[in-house]
Amino acid sequence: MKEAPISQSPFAINPFRELTEEERKARYRTRIDSTFKPYTVFDILQKVYHKNYEDDLLSVIGMFPEDFKTSSPDWTVSHIWVNKLNVIRAESVFFQPTDDFQVDILVDTRIKFEEVRVGNNLLKNRYNISPQLRLRYSFDLRPCHMNCHFVEVIRDERDSLIARDEYKIQVDKYFLPVLKGNDYTRMARYIMHRFMREYYDASDPVDPRAWVQKKNLKVVFGVFPQDSVLGEYFFSFGMANIINLKTGEVKPTEINPGTIVLNRVIAGDEIQLKFTLFHELIHHYLGGLFFLLQKTHGHEYSSYMCRRFDKERERHDKWTPVDIMEMHANKMPGYLMIQDRPGRAYADELMDQLGRERDIAGIRRVVDQMAEYFETSKTVAKTRLIDFGYNEVRGLMQSANGGLIPSYMSTLKDNETYTIDEADGIREYLRNPEFRKVIDSGSYLYVEGHYCRKNRKYLYTDQFGYEHLTPYAREHMDECCLVFEQIYQSGITRVLNGIIRRTPGKGTQEKRFKKKDGSSAVTEEGRKLKAQILMSVSNGPFAEKTFNQLTIELMEWRGMNILPLAEVTGLSRDTIKNMRNDPKRAFPIQEVVAVAIALHLEPEQSQEYIRHAPSNFLGTDEMRLYRYALKEWYMLPVSVVNRRLVEMGVNPLTNLVDGYDENGVKIEDRSNIG
Repeated sequence: MKEAPISQSPFAINPFRELTEEERKARYRTRIDSTFKPYTVFDILQKVYHKNYEDDLLSVIGMFPEDFKTSSPDWTVSHIWVNKLNVIRAESVFFQPTDDFQVDILVDTRIKFEEVRVGNNLLKNRYNISPQLRLRYSFDLRPCHMNCHFVEVIRDERDSLIARDEYKIQVDKYFLPVLKGNDYTRMARYIMHRFMREYYDASDPVDPRAWVQKKNLKVVFGVFPQDSVLGEYFFSFGMANIINLKTGEVKPTEINPGTIVLNRVIAGDEIQLKFTLFHELIHHYLGGLFFLLQKTHGHEYSSYMCRRFDKERERHDKWTPVDIMEMHANKMPGYLMIQDRPGRAYADELMDQLGRERDIAGIRRVVDQMAEYFETSKTVAKTRLIDFGYNEVRGLMQSANGGLIPSYMSTLKDNETYTIDEADGIREYLRNPEFRKVIDSGSYLYVEGHYCRKNRKYLYTDQFGYEHLTPYAREHMDECCLVFEQIYQSGITRVLNGIIRRTPGKGTQEKRFKKKDGSSAVTEEGRKLKAQILMSVSNGPFAEKTFNQLTIELMEWRGMNILPLAEVTGLSRDTIKNMRNDPKRAFPIQEVVAVAIALHLEPEQSQEYIRHAPSNFLGTDEMRLYRYALKEWYMLPVSVVNRRLVEMGVNPLTNLVDGYDENGVKIEDRSNIG
């Protein structure tokens, strides 16, 4: 027996009912739940309002069968069946009233008709039709109403919600706007015109407090467990530690919906404060429908807390609603703080002043001037300059391996970069045999977050022995550095009742090696370099000799005796002696790699050395990482290389691991043993 459809959500709020003390405490509770699974519009229609698509479709066909039948007027419909109904997707648009928010459910159907001849009921005819139809539903999302009713069946695609919407801003099945390309600019112009008209297309810095006042929202300062959380927006009821900035008194306070809580640490930073206010206002406006939809199902998770992303977190193939909301709130403020028309005009003026000969210092100066003029951060200024087509700024304020790297010139396209964390580079090395071939050639070295060609025109060594890009290289990255494609992915988030929090950071990215124009990354200059190295190898200590002879000559070449080499590799003195003297003994490849790194052999030299060894590499990821170490880490101590391997979950070359004792116990933890 089917459940009867209902029209009102059981979770609608009665604003006039007095709450008991327990109900009041429950309403203002703060509950963290990492298992949050958001509901879709399909869940709401079927599990809350108990809508049955087939019944709704039949009710319309039964009332207006002539609109659906395909036979002549000489026949009249006697029976109708819906033999198939498959849901394809939900379709809706953003700019709709909350009390009549309509959704089209696009369905594939097969409808069977039985007809009788007019004037002769004994003559019967049966046939099927298979149209794509849209079932339209209307939601009243106001918390004190929360109801839903079936509207009509849409037969013509030209009558769909999307087709007749002038703004063409669609929403997904979670009622979150789908913003692509110019949608951000159009949405920003709409927001400015509706909520901050006094700043519309103005060159003056935009103050988000105008939006706060327009919507009668409340802004207070609070204290958070983590200073990295800069702000919260409360869609629902909750609790927060509010601070009186004058007295410093902190008090747990009941928070009502429509409240923005800013971290006290940004109270004196006007630029950070304005950006955070915009961030929370975007959550309020673009995420509001999502949370109203969740409340319809009784979800008290009326917000989420987004943690800073890092490289060790789990990755997903699809963006979650939480990721989408955070992306909106991180990206949209730039379009509001530097509006399209005045921002583009000022950017053009600054770039024209630079002229054709643009260098890093000049580009950096443009970013600084944009940020100062519009009272934004340099990051926002840089992002908007890219939006305006000035790709030269892409190489500024880049980070790799947890820190900022020196600026460089870049004119790459969207989602392309020269910069990559070494951990991501290693992942690509293991994943991509083409990239592995390029690195194994020994022509490139990982320096300052880039894989740069090994040439003194592009690299120099400082007094401490560290490699750096030359000023020329930073101005001509297209000559010397490999290009990677950035593929954005989502990160893990946690849900927090009643609030939506702003934290610094972006979504995680996967970076993949990309050849220019689909051609090989191997260059003529690289081939010449390789030939020169091989020539020196054949004329040097690598003339066809045994592994033992090579070990002796390489140690002499580096001025290394048995005892010092044993100490820096973690191998025993007997092992080193056998490498020098025992032609019948087979040594594990890990030990040979350790010696090659301890002797700081250039990649081509270590390749030849290992070619003469009694053992060789296997085709495993672990072995590929050892090969990578020979190419990129050969100037590091063996103990440091071992630590990097251990931290990646790979067996070290030897037991000599930086920061650990011979038993594998962290040195700083040894005091806890016993």
